[in-house]
Amino acid sequence: MKRNLYTKEEIILCTYIARFGRSEFNESDIHKLKERSVSSIKMKVQNIASMLVEHGFEINPEVSKLTGKPNGEKGRTTNWDIVKTLTTFNKVDLYNQCEKII
Repeated sequence: MKRNLYTKEEIILCTYIARFGRSEFNESDIHKLKERSVSSIKMKVQNIASMLVEHGFEINPEVSKLTGKPNGEKGRTTNWDIVKTLTTFNKVDLYNQCEKII
């Protein structure tokens, strides 16, 4: 079975939600791009939030973290190479990236 990997665009959008919340757009808006399930997108946002916290970055308080690991163990870092580059953007700059996608 072919894995349905997240695109860079989806990762940018999920990272925005993890860092700044859902007031501009949410997981349902991302779902419309690729027909990926909303629940899968929510888990991706939570996974990104977990990575951000593990690396010392703040996340939006309305987003819960999901590591898929027991407490104390580090979670997966799938797509950290992309997420890491987005940590240098402030809210406005990252939103401008998102607007080009949505």
